[in-house]
Amino acid sequence: MEFHHLLDWAFQRHLNPLSWYIRPIFLIVLAFFAYKRDWKGIIITFLLMMSSMVWFPAPKTISPQMEAVLDYEKMLLSHPGSAVFTLAFMMVFVVSMGAAFWKHSFKIGLVILNVTLIGKVVLSLILTGDNGWAPIGNTLFGLLLVNGIGWLLLRLQNKQRLMKSH
Repeated sequence: MEFHHLLDWAFQRHLNPLSWYIRPIFLIVLAFFAYKRDWKGIIITFLLMMSSMVWFPAPKTISPQMEAVLDYEKMLLSHPGSAVFTLAFMMVFVVSMGAAFWKHSFKIGLVILNVTLIGKVVLSLILTGDNGWAPIGNTLFGLLLVNGIGWLLLRLQNKQRLMKSH
């Protein structure tokens, strides 16, 4: 019973939009530390990212659509079998992204980030119907942020290659 109380408390705070918009920033920081091959930075950033859902107060007003999506996520995490599957699925993403950047593959890392961000919306639509559109704002923010920084880094990398070849 105590676990469900803690889960309810956490998800009430996770309904705060700030907890959704902060996630892409953590993904960029994770990619940075993976690229630098800094285990300490990866672990600290991952722990901060996972705890960020409870950093903000519960909102005074809640989007019914986002509440439906998060209720479904909470239900998945409430049952041992689906919780293990959900967490394993998330870890596959984090490890895949980390491995791509660890190997200095910006392009593969960006593909993994894009597929995951878009996949979260697609999965939300499949599992919660039209309510799945609720996270589209923070997903677009994440896509713009990740791809904008990725584009700048790839451009910088290409300039450096050109300068070395001359």
